[in-house]
Amino acid sequence: MSEELVLIARVRKAHGLKGEVEIEPFVWDETRFEKLRRIYVRARDGSISEQTVQAVHYVHKGIRLTLKDFPDRTAAERLRGAEILIPVSERPKLPEGRAYYDEVIGLNVVDDETGEVLGRVRNILDLPASDVYVLDLNGKEHLLTNAGEEIRSLDLKKKELRVKLLEPYSASE
Repeated sequence: MSEELVLIARVRKAHGLKGEVEIEPFVWDETRFEKLRRIYVRARDGSISEQTVQAVHYVHKGIRLTLKDFPDRTAAERLRGAEILIPVSERPKLPEGRAYYDEVIGLNVVDDETGEVLGRVRNILDLPASDVYVLDLNGKEHLLTNAGEEIRSLDLKKKELRVKLLEPYSASE
Protein backbone atom coordinates (compact mmCIF):
# COMPACT_ATOMS: atom_id res chain seq x y z
CA MET A 1 0.00 0.00 0.00
CA SER A 2 1.65 3.20 -1.13
CA GLU A 3 -1.01 5.62 0.15
CA GLU A 4 -0.83 6.89 3.72
CA LEU A 5 -3.23 5.19 6.13
CA VAL A 6 -5.07 6.86 9.02
CA LEU A 7 -6.39 5.35 12.23
CA ILE A 8 -10.18 5.27 12.60
CA ALA A 9 -10.69 2.65 15.35
CA ARG A 10 -9.08 0.07 17.61
CA VAL A 11 -10.32 -3.46 18.25
CA ARG A 12 -11.33 -3.90 21.89
CA LYS A 13 -12.20 -7.60 21.89
CA ALA A 14 -13.88 -10.47 20.10
CA HIS A 15 -17.63 -10.86 20.58
CA GLY A 16 -19.72 -14.00 20.27
CA LEU A 17 -18.85 -17.17 18.37
CA LYS A 18 -19.14 -15.91 14.77
CA GLY A 19 -16.02 -13.74 14.63
CA GLU A 20 -17.43 -10.30 15.40
CA VAL A 21 -15.09 -7.75 16.96
CA GLU A 22 -16.08 -4.86 19.19
CA ILE A 23 -14.29 -1.65 18.22
CA GLU A 24 -13.48 1.68 19.81
CA PRO A 25 -14.12 4.30 17.10
CA PHE A 26 -12.00 7.46 16.72
CA VAL A 27 -14.29 9.25 14.24
CA TRP A 28 -16.73 12.12 14.63
CA ASP A 29 -19.46 10.33 12.61
CA GLU A 30 -19.82 6.72 13.71
CA THR A 31 -22.37 5.97 10.97
CA ARG A 32 -19.49 6.17 8.49
CA PHE A 33 -18.66 2.52 9.31
CA GLU A 34 -21.79 1.49 7.35
CA LYS A 35 -20.12 2.69 4.15
CA LEU A 36 -16.87 0.77 4.64
CA ARG A 37 -16.35 -2.23 2.39
CA ARG A 38 -12.65 -2.65 3.03
CA ILE A 39 -10.32 -1.65 5.82
CA TYR A 40 -6.71 -2.22 6.72
CA VAL A 41 -5.88 -3.93 10.00
CA ARG A 42 -2.54 -3.29 11.70
CA ALA A 43 -1.93 -6.20 14.05
CA ARG A 44 -0.02 -5.79 17.29
CA ASP A 45 3.12 -7.11 15.54
CA GLY A 46 2.91 -4.21 13.06
CA SER A 47 1.84 -6.25 10.04
CA ILE A 48 -0.93 -4.71 7.91
CA SER A 49 -3.55 -6.67 5.98
CA GLU A 50 -6.49 -5.60 3.86
CA GLN A 51 -9.82 -6.92 5.13
CA THR A 52 -13.34 -7.04 3.72
CA VAL A 53 -16.09 -5.75 6.02
CA GLN A 54 -19.07 -8.11 5.86
CA ALA A 55 -21.33 -6.52 8.46
CA VAL A 56 -21.58 -3.58 10.86
CA HIS A 57 -23.77 -3.70 13.97
CA TYR A 58 -24.52 -0.76 16.23
CA VAL A 59 -25.20 -1.89 19.78
CA HIS A 60 -25.68 -0.06 23.08
CA LYS A 61 -22.00 -0.62 23.98
CA GLY A 62 -20.58 0.50 20.65
CA ILE A 63 -19.92 -0.92 17.21
CA ARG A 64 -19.22 -4.48 16.10
CA LEU A 65 -17.67 -5.49 12.80
CA THR A 66 -17.68 -8.83 11.02
CA LEU A 67 -14.63 -9.32 8.78
CA LYS A 68 -14.43 -11.92 6.02
CA ASP A 69 -11.12 -13.52 7.06
CA PHE A 70 -12.13 -13.91 10.72
CA PRO A 71 -15.03 -16.42 10.69
CA ASP A 72 -15.01 -17.47 14.34
CA ARG A 73 -14.16 -16.28 17.84
CA THR A 74 -10.72 -17.93 17.85
CA ALA A 75 -9.71 -16.01 14.72
CA ALA A 76 -11.27 -12.76 15.99
CA GLU A 77 -9.38 -13.01 19.32
CA ARG A 78 -6.13 -12.48 17.38
CA LEU A 79 -7.38 -8.97 16.52
CA ARG A 80 -7.56 -7.73 20.14
CA GLY A 81 -5.67 -4.41 20.25
CA ALA A 82 -5.31 -4.18 16.46
CA GLU A 83 -5.77 -0.82 14.72
CA ILE A 84 -8.33 -0.24 11.99
CA LEU A 85 -7.05 2.02 9.23
CA ILE A 86 -8.28 3.50 5.97
CA PRO A 87 -6.47 5.36 3.17
CA VAL A 88 -6.33 9.14 3.65
CA SER A 89 -8.19 9.56 0.34
CA GLU A 90 -11.22 7.72 1.79
CA ARG A 91 -11.69 10.06 4.73
CA PRO A 92 -14.91 12.04 4.52
CA LYS A 93 -14.55 15.72 3.73
CA LEU A 94 -15.11 17.83 6.83
CA PRO A 95 -17.26 20.95 6.93
CA GLU A 96 -15.54 24.29 6.26
CA GLY A 97 -13.39 25.37 9.20
CA ARG A 98 -12.91 21.83 10.57
CA ALA A 99 -9.78 19.69 10.33
CA TYR A 100 -8.60 16.26 11.34
CA TYR A 101 -6.26 16.11 14.33
CA ASP A 102 -3.36 14.75 12.29
CA GLU A 103 -3.71 17.74 9.93
CA VAL A 104 -3.41 20.18 12.86
CA ILE A 105 -0.58 18.50 14.79
CA GLY A 106 2.70 19.99 13.59
CA LEU A 107 1.24 23.30 12.36
CA ASN A 108 3.12 26.50 13.15
CA VAL A 109 1.57 28.59 15.92
CA VAL A 110 1.55 32.21 14.74
CA ASP A 111 0.73 35.36 16.72
CA ASP A 112 -2.27 36.82 14.90
CA GLU A 113 -1.23 40.43 15.54
CA THR A 114 2.52 40.32 14.85
CA GLY A 115 2.84 37.35 12.47
CA GLU A 116 5.63 35.97 14.69
CA VAL A 117 5.98 32.17 14.72
CA LEU A 118 5.68 31.19 18.38
CA GLY A 119 6.07 27.42 18.09
CA ARG A 120 4.19 24.32 16.91
CA VAL A 121 1.07 22.33 17.74
CA ARG A 122 2.39 19.24 19.52
CA ASN A 123 -0.83 17.36 20.28
CA ILE A 124 -4.61 17.65 20.66
CA LEU A 125 -6.48 16.31 23.67
CA ASP A 126 -10.03 15.19 22.98
CA LEU A 127 -11.84 16.22 26.16
CA PRO A 128 -15.62 16.19 26.79
CA ALA A 129 -16.08 19.98 26.93
CA SER A 130 -13.80 20.83 23.98
CA ASP A 131 -10.56 19.97 22.27
CA VAL A 132 -7.42 21.21 23.96
CA TYR A 133 -4.44 22.11 21.78
CA VAL A 134 -1.05 21.30 23.32
CA LEU A 135 1.43 23.84 21.99
CA ASP A 136 5.19 23.78 22.16
CA LEU A 137 6.14 27.46 22.31
CA ASN A 138 9.91 27.20 21.94
CA GLY A 139 10.22 24.52 24.62
CA LYS A 140 7.44 25.83 26.89
CA GLU A 141 4.16 23.88 26.96
CA HIS A 142 1.01 25.96 26.56
CA LEU A 143 -2.59 24.69 26.47
CA LEU A 144 -5.43 26.28 24.49
CA THR A 145 -9.05 25.24 24.27
CA ASN A 146 -10.79 25.51 20.94
CA ALA A 147 -13.87 26.81 22.81
CA GLY A 148 -12.15 30.03 23.90
CA GLU A 149 -11.08 33.25 22.25
CA GLU A 150 -7.39 32.52 21.77
CA ILE A 151 -7.59 30.56 18.52
CA ARG A 152 -8.25 33.05 15.72
CA SER A 153 -7.92 30.88 12.61
CA LEU A 154 -6.68 27.59 11.26
CA ASP A 155 -5.16 27.59 7.78
CA LEU A 156 -4.12 24.16 6.51
CA LYS A 157 -2.78 25.58 3.24
CA LYS A 158 -0.41 27.94 5.06
CA LYS A 159 0.17 25.28 7.74
CA GLU A 160 -0.55 27.66 10.58
CA LEU A 161 -2.73 28.10 13.63
CA ARG A 162 -3.16 31.81 14.30
CA VAL A 163 -3.62 32.73 17.95
CA LYS A 164 -4.03 35.70 20.27
CA LEU A 165 -2.66 34.46 23.57
CA LEU A 166 -4.53 35.83 26.57
CA GLU A 167 -1.84 34.63 28.97
CA PRO A 168 1.36 36.59 28.37
CA TYR A 169 4.03 34.65 26.53
CA SER A 170 7.61 35.64 26.01
CA ALA A 171 10.14 33.70 23.95
CA SER A 172 12.86 34.81 26.37
CA GLU A 173 11.29 33.11 29.43
